[in-house]
Amino acid sequence: MTRRPFYITTAIDYVNGEPHLGHAYEKITTDVIARWRRFCGDEVRFLTGTDEHGIKVQKTAADHGLDPQTYVDGLVPKFKSAWEALDIEYDRFIRTTDPDHEKSVLELLRRIRDNGYLFEKTYNGWYCEGCEGFKTEKDLPGGKCPEHPTREPKWLEEENLFFKLSAFTQPLLDHIAAKPSFIEPASRRNEVLKVLEGGLDDISISRSKGAVSWGIDIDFRPDSVIYVWFDALINYLTGAGFGTDDALYERFWPTAVHIIGKDITRFHCIIWPAMLLAAGIPVYDRVFAHGWVTTGGAKLSKSAGGGGASADPGYLAATYGPDAVRWFLTSQVTYGRDGEFSLEQFENIYDAHLANGLGNLVSRSVGMAKKYFGGVPDPAGLAPDELLSTACATAVSECTAAYDGYALHDGAAAAWKLVTLCNEQIQLREPWKMAKDEARADELKAFLYGILETLRIACVLLAPVLPGKTAAALAIIGAEGAVEQGLEAATAWGGLPVGIELERPAPLFPRLDQIERD
Repeated sequence: MTRRPFYITTAIDYVNGEPHLGHAYEKITTDVIARWRRFCGDEVRFLTGTDEHGIKVQKTAADHGLDPQTYVDGLVPKFKSAWEALDIEYDRFIRTTDPDHEKSVLELLRRIRDNGYLFEKTYNGWYCEGCEGFKTEKDLPGGKCPEHPTREPKWLEEENLFFKLSAFTQPLLDHIAAKPSFIEPASRRNEVLKVLEGGLDDISISRSKGAVSWGIDIDFRPDSVIYVWFDALINYLTGAGFGTDDALYERFWPTAVHIIGKDITRFHCIIWPAMLLAAGIPVYDRVFAHGWVTTGGAKLSKSAGGGGASADPGYLAATYGPDAVRWFLTSQVTYGRDGEFSLEQFENIYDAHLANGLGNLVSRSVGMAKKYFGGVPDPAGLAPDELLSTACATAVSECTAAYDGYALHDGAAAAWKLVTLCNEQIQLREPWKMAKDEARADELKAFLYGILETLRIACVLLAPVLPGKTAAALAIIGAEGAVEQGLEAATAWGGLPVGIELERPAPLFPRLDQIERD
């Protein structure tokens, strides 16, 4: 079977501060999608990284008494270690200071120039340093940027290089009409369409070195650097080998799916595809714009302190384990909408779902199988438990539809139904009573095998979200390597090896009162 190429990317994080839970949310959910597609047999390339140029970095570095390169070199390891702590399996961590990225940026810029979409113009207008973006008066209600209300927009006047974005209003409308899935969810698509229907203005894509010295030099325009957002967007091409690795580029472009926050759709759904069209390069597959992680109703951000220590992804992963963080953010936030985080709610979900849900199911099912059969019972000659086997088939179908459609919360919920069902059926059918009646020996054997097999399939379906703990649970029941079998084989009923000796496991998730907190 030919493996389909699938290229998925996150937005690259701006390195003027340390990573917070909002950053982690995007990386985790993108990792869930990537793991699911690998499970389905696709050849996945997962890109994440850091955005390192621009005035904010230049100023923050100066505030620390450092040159910009030294400053970003000190911060990048913090992002890498944060994603490692959360079990993020990316294929490349790109930096906009990487040499191949500079080559990619300049090559794309030359193509856009050669196709006639660049021109010189004196720029007069407002600039928000927080957004690193030029603003019109309508973008600044009350004279303030809604995204950075504590920063004063600055009036700039300089001779700049402009991109003819206005030429792509209709081409972009036509592209979206032909392929509505290009922008998801629909609410974000409608927002972008509204902007397009109002017409597009040409945009400045350069800054004078007198204003910003930290950026990629424009080789055909002395004393200028490329506007940071123009530079940053091109990382997706760089990560696919554009201009440096033809085989990689031919394999993965334009299969790209960009996972981004809802506040940067204008860049990714309007400017970026227009840049590609202007350069004569195929447009990527789609953009999915997720919502924000909020705390107290406010968006988590660097300027707001990232939500404090209780919302620090490193602290949460070290204290409760990476899977606990992954589970909360995937299952409790509707993908595409905002979701509230509080430590209290996080601990409630940890306790109810992980410690008392999955953890308890592993402990009690393995304990009973060991006690009554010494290991996994052999149900040969017995009919499969109809309720459990049917529920598994339904969960596989629902999970597949949900994960494929980027409804990650629904995929997690569909798989979790199996955990809930098993715990409910154990309480309802009382296998400890079956064990006391020799006439019910086959019933007990079929039921406990069914519980363990349902647990196996649940773990397989939950593996994209809970990779560490599901691998541990599968090993406990003698089903190591189940996920590597692929979707069809791993979710077929009857895949659990029989006769495997089982041992009572340590708790999969320790109770809250057993967790040490700093």
